[in-house]
Amino acid sequence: MPTVSGASTTPHARSDVGGGVAFRVPTGDLRDEDPLESRVADAALAGGAVPFAYTRRGMRRGLDLGLMVAGSTVRVEVRGERVVSEGSTRPAWTWGLAPYVGPTVQDDDSGRGVRFGLDVPLAYGIDFGGLYDFWVGVRGMAEGLTGNFVRQDRDERATVVALRGGAMVGLAAGFRRVHAFVEVTIAWEQQWGSHGDLDLDRGGVVLIPAAGLRVRI
Repeated sequence: MPTVSGASTTPHARSDVGGGVAFRVPTGDLRDEDPLESRVADAALAGGAVPFAYTRRGMRRGLDLGLMVAGSTVRVEVRGERVVSEGSTRPAWTWGLAPYVGPTVQDDDSGRGVRFGLDVPLAYGIDFGGLYDFWVGVRGMAEGLTGNFVRQDRDERATVVALRGGAMVGLAAGFRRVHAFVEVTIAWEQQWGSHGDLDLDRGGVVLIPAAGLRVRI
């Protein structure tokens, strides 16, 4: 999931509605196939594209609440900001707290589970007269996956914990109410877990590029 931080929180009594597509591109050990035929690796390490949609509401100056749906995962978030200086060029710090949860089902019905986690982004952004937004920052994520998955033709319990941390950068451009945006997260991800008597311990760099549109109402 992207953060779509932008350069500020949503203004008081205004709403943002947006959506697009995000990609997960795992590298290193995260791409290795499991030699013991554990299907939990597909759920824990999967890459690919997912559509997402989100909305945010400005609750007061410098505070908004949001909801994002990405595939089968639902994320809620609260965000705050600290404005560095007001003007036609407006720099500000934004931060957020975003728990998420969603089911995980293998395409061939070889496993079912639930994914849950917490995303904590921190960004420095600049709003250039409402025409352009630029932001750069860091984000940390803790994620868990638990369920039953097939391993060597047997249905066994699996649990995976992942920690992910890295940097993000984004850009939005448009007119007063409509902006197109792109964002890229580059993070290191480390995973630990078990599937029956099989232990999982692997890590690698993950790229999360995303693009979409935002409309401010």
